[in-house]
Amino acid sequence: MNETSEMVARDSLSLETAYASPTGETEQIIADIWAQVFSISGIGVDDDFFELGGDSLAAESITRMVSEKFGVSVKSGALVESSTIREIANVISSANRPSLPSHIVPLRSTGNRIPIFIVHGAAGILFPTSSFMEGFHDDQPVYAFQVPGYDGQCQPLDTIEEIAAEYLKCMRMVSPDGPWHLAAFCQGSWIAFEMAAQLGRESKSPSSLTMIDPVMHMGRMLNEHLQFLRSRKNPLARAFSEARWIARVQMDKFRCFRATGQWINPYHPDAYDLPGVWEWIRQRDLARHDTHAQNNARADEPHGVQGKFDTEKELERRRSKDANSATARLEIAYYRYCPNAPLTIPVHLIASEKQNRQLNNPLYPLRRFLPTLTITVLGKTHRQTVSTTGPENSSIIQRVADEASCLV
Repeated sequence: MNETSEMVARDSLSLETAYASPTGETEQIIADIWAQVFSISGIGVDDDFFELGGDSLAAESITRMVSEKFGVSVKSGALVESSTIREIANVISSANRPSLPSHIVPLRSTGNRIPIFIVHGAAGILFPTSSFMEGFHDDQPVYAFQVPGYDGQCQPLDTIEEIAAEYLKCMRMVSPDGPWHLAAFCQGSWIAFEMAAQLGRESKSPSSLTMIDPVMHMGRMLNEHLQFLRSRKNPLARAFSEARWIARVQMDKFRCFRATGQWINPYHPDAYDLPGVWEWIRQRDLARHDTHAQNNARADEPHGVQGKFDTEKELERRRSKDANSATARLEIAYYRYCPNAPLTIPVHLIASEKQNRQLNNPLYPLRRFLPTLTITVLGKTHRQTVSTTGPENSSIIQRVADEASCLV
């Protein structure tokens, strides 16, 4: 997958698929792109993306290069249903006849079951492997969202509320009156939360809602949680806590001023409107993410998410300007979001062992915002739990959907 490595001959890979050469300019251009990304010469038009070792980084590179070359929007999730050069060429030929917005990806559009809609995590896209898709029934329609603006086909949205409303609009384009099953990875769980809340204001709800290891985001959600905890202390303890909080805020302001020249609390929503401050926040959080990922990687084998190069920085390097802009706006939206009220519908939570320990605390935000929880523990760490390299998560999503469908 290293773009600078020497080419490997296809014949040395012992692929089961018979070689079929490109026919026509479109297939040849796509074959050249695949050769560049995989560092494999002589790839056939029927060779499968996943059998060649494709992962989320390869998909990001291929779809970006194909989209730029042909001037059409090809999403990385399209490689699930169209995983060969021949099939991608067919996608390009039909690209002028879109039936859905570019930020909803049909992972499997056939079948008569109630459709499942999956919200991406913090990266703004969901890249499901073929193994992940094996967890769903063969006749189960599955759709995934990617953050609006990721492919440059529309302007990014600024708030979680706006993104949730847009995703509901897309859901209704597939199934106007429902029912719908809803699932979400990581931070995307808060988009799904808001989608369910907006449906609730219409006296509707998803048939099932599955959240995969959501976390409390830095910013407004964390600030309000800390304020909630301080409000529950006795007067003396509250005064001490307030003093510690003020000292922490002043220290954060000092760090921000030293780095950016702006005297502002980096966790205050106004800070996200200052480009220099926001970039500093992003780079700081990326560094923290990489450190956390490296610490967890030792415990993750053999369940690593997408390989040793699949870090936020590597994805950012390979993404287009539009994609990076959209994910940056998404991150700001997460920073600014906090639920206004608990979600009273049943929610199935797939939690890491670490998350499950925190859920024992009744004051933990997920317990307060999601009072009707059913929990399945999967994986020790967050990285393991949100993996799409196997069918574990999809099997649970399918089971929850099946159980809920029996009640419809």
